[in-house]
Amino acid sequence: MAKRRYDDLDDEDDEDVLSTSIPVAAPPPRRRLPLRPLLIGSLVLALGGGLGTGLYLLTSYQYDARSLIGLLDIGDTGPRLSMQLPGPGEVPRPAPSGGGLLTPPGAPARDETASADPSASVTNSAPPPTASVPAPAAAPTMAAPPAPLATPATPPAPSSPPGRSASRADPNAIPPQPSPRTADKPPSYDSLPEIKGDPKPLASAPLRDMLKKSQAGDLPVPGPDGRQPWQVYARPWADPANRGKVAVVVIDLGLDRVATDAAILRLPPEVTLAFSPYAANLDKWIRKARDHGHEVLMVVPTESEGPAAPDPGPFGLVAAATPEANLGRLETVMARGPGAAGLVMMGETFAAAPQISGVFAAVREHGLLFVGPGAAAPARTPALARITTLIDRDLYREAIDIRLNQAVVSARVQGRAVALVQPRPLSFERLAGWLGTLSANGVVLTPVSALVTPPPAPPAKP
Repeated sequence: MAKRRYDDLDDEDDEDVLSTSIPVAAPPPRRRLPLRPLLIGSLVLALGGGLGTGLYLLTSYQYDARSLIGLLDIGDTGPRLSMQLPGPGEVPRPAPSGGGLLTPPGAPARDETASADPSASVTNSAPPPTASVPAPAAAPTMAAPPAPLATPATPPAPSSPPGRSASRADPNAIPPQPSPRTADKPPSYDSLPEIKGDPKPLASAPLRDMLKKSQAGDLPVPGPDGRQPWQVYARPWADPANRGKVAVVVIDLGLDRVATDAAILRLPPEVTLAFSPYAANLDKWIRKARDHGHEVLMVVPTESEGPAAPDPGPFGLVAAATPEANLGRLETVMARGPGAAGLVMMGETFAAAPQISGVFAAVREHGLLFVGPGAAAPARTPALARITTLIDRDLYREAIDIRLNQAVVSARVQGRAVALVQPRPLSFERLAGWLGTLSANGVVLTPVSALVTPPPAPPAKP
């Protein structure tokens, strides 16, 4: 192996060192903001927006040249307010003629000759005296109109705005909005008058021989002697006078203890009480109501339409459910109300469904009465009473009073009326005052069982 020599290393040290240069990158040129396109775009947007707004005003509001001048308030004297505010120690001046910033376009101009004196303005604004109208000739004698309805004494209501006078003219029209409440004490259950005397309690219910066991519980059925539960559990009532009859049914009781106690203890025993199937201790509530003379119904929840429609819950009747499912829910409601004389239902949606016929047949089979809408064949129709009105559908004083008076008119004209009431302090307050006027209006308060139409007799067998 040849010996490796390193003599050439000295020659490499003598070689010239090559200088290496490192290139340095130049900074990129600064970009200039494209101002010209931005300015052009902004100008186009501004002109387009202004042009679009002007076209919108001209086409939508159909302004003419005079209206546009009035809108812009262009005049010889510059912008002016329709009502000049007086300075310290100055007398208020009348509004300028020809409109102003606060005058809508097209408004009639004020008279230029109007006096600046405030007293003169009042004098000029007074209406001209009306000419006296000669009395008409005596008309032939006619029958006197029926006596007006007596209304409960109420404190004077505050004056209403002029815009609402039209709705006040029609006694049957519902006011579009409530009047401002006076500064008196708000309604409460404690302010209701107490019942005079001790009401006579109803007989014990339910009867053992009028019950049938089922998966839902004990269901009412007709007795062995043919007696119907709605007749046995109803409040006895008889009035030989030929007067109109009105029944009041308070619904959805048992959910609020204070409201339920007020309905039982503060309302006359002729008022029918309807309990919610979702209430607790229903057997105790029903027993207490009957001990104070009230006949009892059970509320059947049903579906209803509208964005604010409440959920009927697990016991509610729904048109989309099967007939078997709805029948099971109906039996659950019946079983939860021992001693109830019948059922009350408000759902117009379910009443228009074909399944209402099966509901009617079940109610008739169990011997109960039914308060609500719907129709079925005569062989399936139970003891039935139609609802006239829900008096507190709009929860303010004027609307409640109007619907109460409508119930009286229906009782006087048609002979009977059924009014439903929700357990609310304002509803009970207006109801208590209205009940005191029934006798003066020729109407008598009855339990709802006195107004039902008995079920048609089944056809005779050949």
